[in-house]
Amino acid sequence: MKRTKKYLSLMLTVLMVLAIFVGCASNQPQDNTAEPTAEPAITPEATATEEPAPQETDIQDADADSYLNVLLNSEPSSLDVAKFLDTYSRSVMYNILEPLTRIQNGVVTGAGAETWEVSEDGLTYTFHLRDNKWSDGQAVVAGDYLYALQRQADPANAWPLASDMFSIVGFEDIFGGNADMSTLGVTAPDDKTLVVTLNSADTGFLTNTDIFPCRKDYVEQYGDQYGADADKVIGCGPFVLKEWNHSSSLVFEKNDQYWEADAVKLTKYTSHIMEDMNAKMSSFENGSLDYINVSNIDYINKFSADSSLNSKKQSAARTFIIVFNCEDSVFSNQKIRLAFSLALDRETMAEIITGGTGTAATGLVPEECNVGSINFREAAGDVIGKLQNENPDVKALLIEGMEEAGLGSDPSALTVKFAWGATTADARTYSELIQQMWQEALGVNVELEFNDSSTHMSNINSGNYQMASTSWGANPEPWFQLSRWANAKGGQSRWVNEEYTNLVKQGVSAQDETERTELYRQAEEMLLSEAAIAPCYWTGSIRFSYSYVKNFSDNVFDTTGMKYLYTQGR
Repeated sequence: MKRTKKYLSLMLTVLMVLAIFVGCASNQPQDNTAEPTAEPAITPEATATEEPAPQETDIQDADADSYLNVLLNSEPSSLDVAKFLDTYSRSVMYNILEPLTRIQNGVVTGAGAETWEVSEDGLTYTFHLRDNKWSDGQAVVAGDYLYALQRQADPANAWPLASDMFSIVGFEDIFGGNADMSTLGVTAPDDKTLVVTLNSADTGFLTNTDIFPCRKDYVEQYGDQYGADADKVIGCGPFVLKEWNHSSSLVFEKNDQYWEADAVKLTKYTSHIMEDMNAKMSSFENGSLDYINVSNIDYINKFSADSSLNSKKQSAARTFIIVFNCEDSVFSNQKIRLAFSLALDRETMAEIITGGTGTAATGLVPEECNVGSINFREAAGDVIGKLQNENPDVKALLIEGMEEAGLGSDPSALTVKFAWGATTADARTYSELIQQMWQEALGVNVELEFNDSSTHMSNINSGNYQMASTSWGANPEPWFQLSRWANAKGGQSRWVNEEYTNLVKQGVSAQDETERTELYRQAEEMLLSEAAIAPCYWTGSIRFSYSYVKNFSDNVFDTTGMKYLYTQGR
């Protein structure tokens, strides 16, 4: 639904500020990491909905010394498979570890597992491992994958992403401290076989789950420091982490022990950790970075005018979200949360914060997600627009909520805090945009709080906030984003709703596409009408690259990482 622009003067003010801070673009906690998500050289005006071209795997013409300098937007939290909590860490793991399966060209393909079978009832997955080695030459065995899952289920590790694995028998009960590890539905009958049993049939299990391996001897040797430095982690993926200069860079080299080493043409790559937008853009301009994703309109125009650069407009299939702490004395009230959600001008946010590369969100799940052959967004429709039509007076809605919560009826007496996960100039500019939307539409007082990404995410996960910016990337199946809020703790919003959780669980178990879509649709509508979160926009960018960088993946959901990239004629 097209909304009337209520903030024209505000937009002009912000744009003037942006002109001062040329090059400042969104620094919300999202994944614009070095991991490529799309490709070829086309104009920025082109859409990202073209049929993806297959990624080359048999490459003959790569430079003999093929290396890349790429960007990582933030320091990884940990490279321990049982403790990491962000996309930056996961993106590194795709390159130094070999999950059982990867998504390549949008299709689940064998990685650590060469083949697998699914039982007739859809409950049991039997994976047959291929011959692969850790970087020290030791064979990767099924027990390494089993050990990783056991550590992820262990409540002592408090893995923030444990809900990803709750479909596995026993996992949720073990993680909640209500069952013994022996009840975990995973076995390794021999070194080449891993058997995973699910609670119920899960049609999206292999698209929503990354099962990485982990070396027990390394964990026992380094304890809590495992995964904290380059010398305290070992890999079995296409690359080996050779250096980790904290808050500066990570240096990777090709892993000659990798099962498909012949397909890996990069001999080395370096991920440079930079949060300041000016530093990022300057590094790309002077050739210190070989490609970069851009969402600032000034730099989009500047780089588009350079005929030596290739460009590609792409969606990130990622939703920028404002989460409300439902245990907070203010935001425990549904009407207050909904008023704050509907007071946001999403079109303005998408236009300014993403430089026009993003799209105003009409729901949580992005447009790229499907349920089998059904496009979910088309089936679910514009949930935000529906809620706006049902609640045209957001200030009146807020006052109703305040009165219910015993907070009086004067919005000007209400002060709340909004937290943002960056400390840069652009972070302040964009948070002030949102702050003024709320203050003008609702008449409340909004204080801003800024922290680095790691502290910000720690605060969110511990419930130490009132409102906060975050983002969640999607997987091909809508379940992945919907399940973030369907657990015993209610996800980052602390919104515990048994009916919602059951809808999500029933959806992932439904074999019929139409039935599954409808269950997901009901769950998304409930989540947004209860306003546990406020989806704002789907992120996008334009990737600019030098012409010698070849073979980006074209599919937004691919998990091949840096494996097939190479340079030619650097």
